[in-house]
Amino acid sequence: MKTSRVRYSWLLTTQAIGSAALLSQCYPLYARLLDDPGHVQVYADTPMVTVIASSVTLVQGAHWYRVFKVPLPVRDTRVVLGQLVLFVSRLAFIIASALFSLVLFRHLPEIDFGRNGSGFVWRGLLLLAVLFSVFCFTTELERLGLALRGQEKTLVNADRARH
Repeated sequence: MKTSRVRYSWLLTTQAIGSAALLSQCYPLYARLLDDPGHVQVYADTPMVTVIASSVTLVQGAHWYRVFKVPLPVRDTRVVLGQLVLFVSRLAFIIASALFSLVLFRHLPEIDFGRNGSGFVWRGLLLLAVLFSVFCFTTELERLGLALRGQEKTLVNADRARH
């Protein structure tokens, strides 16, 4: 059980670092979009795209490995800590959703797709990958928060129910 706990901690930390890197890239983009609404933005330069793509890969790899290979190692119920983890998960997703909403509702109607359609497609796919990665991290935090509150099925909880 201890190795499972250590692996889970490493995977959760990896997801947290990747998500923090993604959110750190979202904030400057969000600020730029708000400063210049309605105009085509070309702010995702190569270093930013590299950080975003690396972070998406990091989060996705750690998330899916955890889902299929590593059980939640929560043993004790800690309701307050579980509630705080759930709060952080919702907050992280709200931040990423704000950028997505700004692009979708404010900038998408103004874009002329005839000029550079392929550029908009890859940026749109990158934005969806960021949003999905943050979603995966927040669902992991939700699972952890529910397990800490005693509401998520874990291997330890399943063993207790059998005895």
